[in-house]
Amino acid sequence: MAQTYSPLSNNFRYDDLVNSFSDEDLLQSDDGDVDIQEIVAEIGQRYDVSSRDEVFFTQATNTEGDACSALGNSIDQLNKHEKCLKKSCANCSKPRRVEYVSSLKKGPHISMPGQYSTKYVKEERKMKRMYDHHAIVKEIKSAVGSNVTMVLIHFTKHDGKIAVHEETKEFNLRVNELYIVDYVFPRYDPDTVVTRAESILTQRSDKFETYNIVTGNCEHFATWCVVGESKSSQVQSMRQKIADALSRLLGAGSKIAKGILRLLVVSSDEIASRLSKAVPELVLGGAASLYLIYCIVMTALHVQDYKNDQMCWSCLKGKVLDLWLTFGAFVLTSMITFLILHFAVPLMAPGVGMPLVILSILLAVAFQMSVPRLRKALTSPFSIDRVKVTNLANIRIGDVLSHRFYGVIEQTSIVSEVTTKKDKQTKGWIRLIHYGLSTSLATKIVEEDVEIDTDKSSIYVLDCKPLCTFPADIVVSRARSRIGETKWALFSNRSDHFSYWAKVQQYNNDILDEISNEENTKPTEKIEASLFIEKREIHNVEDIRIGEVVQSNVIGIIDDTGILSSVRYFDGKDGRKFEIDVYSYSFLRTVTRKKYTVDLNKDRLYVKVYNPAQCQTMEQRVQNARDMEGKKGSWWTTEGFIEHCIELNSE
Repeated sequence: MAQTYSPLSNNFRYDDLVNSFSDEDLLQSDDGDVDIQEIVAEIGQRYDVSSRDEVFFTQATNTEGDACSALGNSIDQLNKHEKCLKKSCANCSKPRRVEYVSSLKKGPHISMPGQYSTKYVKEERKMKRMYDHHAIVKEIKSAVGSNVTMVLIHFTKHDGKIAVHEETKEFNLRVNELYIVDYVFPRYDPDTVVTRAESILTQRSDKFETYNIVTGNCEHFATWCVVGESKSSQVQSMRQKIADALSRLLGAGSKIAKGILRLLVVSSDEIASRLSKAVPELVLGGAASLYLIYCIVMTALHVQDYKNDQMCWSCLKGKVLDLWLTFGAFVLTSMITFLILHFAVPLMAPGVGMPLVILSILLAVAFQMSVPRLRKALTSPFSIDRVKVTNLANIRIGDVLSHRFYGVIEQTSIVSEVTTKKDKQTKGWIRLIHYGLSTSLATKIVEEDVEIDTDKSSIYVLDCKPLCTFPADIVVSRARSRIGETKWALFSNRSDHFSYWAKVQQYNNDILDEISNEENTKPTEKIEASLFIEKREIHNVEDIRIGEVVQSNVIGIIDDTGILSSVRYFDGKDGRKFEIDVYSYSFLRTVTRKKYTVDLNKDRLYVKVYNPAQCQTMEQRVQNARDMEGKKGSWWTTEGFIEHCIELNSE
């Protein structure tokens, strides 16, 4: 039995596939037998097969009946795959800062700081804004150095009216911040996205005919082009903030009203006394009722979006949890404050009760604000679907598995080997790489065999097809490179973070070319884009370059950041232990170069990423730091020293 596979293009049309082959083509080859491999190869040639999705042909094809059956089953798989591709999720998106103009292509949804709310704070080297503007990239006219000219389709003012127009605009990454909005589940390919955007320019309809900040703004238009539904995360965020603010104000905040009333109502009049007691309870009850209705309505809307394949399961779960956890926090904190006010305060001295109430209100508000953030911090980075394993044949090397570790803890692991028991596809052994428990009861990345029975235990494979992933052998190699690591952290380095790092290509490692010195030295009118982009943790020594800004606990506690000038390997480039030379700025305001030993199995090492269009080359960064060695600087902070070394035209 031959098993072959072929990737499928997202533009694949399955009816065309069936109609493009005659019965004779399907049932005969030169020797009278059907060669499914040749058919698959021809399909690949005709349809420009390039996607990473795989369709498997696993049936023997020695007869005409077997051939028809095999191809028919394969087409059934394709139809199921096509249906799966229709799922989309506007919420499953994340803006990614454009570092190099070469990353801009035709078709993406991009965003940038809004024109009327931007303010560049020179002291912080940061662009601040209240809202973002969104657009669809129709075409890249030119992209050289840090300059790019693009044809955009977006809401813009034309002839005094805001409407969807096509516009050619020039951007310089030193001046302009640009973001590509990455979707895990886009409904349409880039060409179709542009076609949809162009259709709004020509068709006569009510859709996006006029601009509406709440129901039809620039983000609504961009998301409609990509996922088929008009969504605006900015509007949703503002709506949630208003609901949260009202709940805090009318919940715990209503106790302030009662305190004030008690101070103001000094009459023994029975009505005034009753009023002073009733008002806060009415306010609290009314706020709770309105908030409850809001949560029910929003939950129903989210569920409806999920049923219509407009929201993925991960986003549905996250949004519903945020709604009800925040509502629960509102009820809990309001009740606690209510009890304190009615039972604890009357027993206290006059100067103690009111400060206690105010403190309890502040703590209640802080707790309500932290609940969604805490939920998000504990959420897995994998915002994709899970497929329950019913047969060990469904598990492959390099897969990401979700299962119960020791029957209690939800665990995510990388599969490095699968062994099934003879004549029993539901039982066997799986070799997993994950954060386990060592003999010292400390969490540690290990590779171990786990016996499973899919009939008795719930095991899931994470469907990573929507993500840009490494090949299976690279996934296992990356996972094994971190065996022995003991840096488990609840919010930043759990097993799901480790598995995500091993499986998913988070950064474009192909874009390593710096903007040339000639381009870097060209003057610009102004610098307004934020200098700092993000901080990334390093798990492989090959991911750092000389001249980068590194941060680690081994460098120091307060002055823990510096310019990397050299790396010396102790056990080869694939090792986890090495020595670094770093130029840093001490609290004595002196630039020094010191050597530090880093062991990635226990030490945390970060790279701070800055906007390349505003920075010196890596070589020049090191030279600037070297020129300052042993000298006192005029900067009061380490950040000032770093900016002096890396920033263009720094004084």
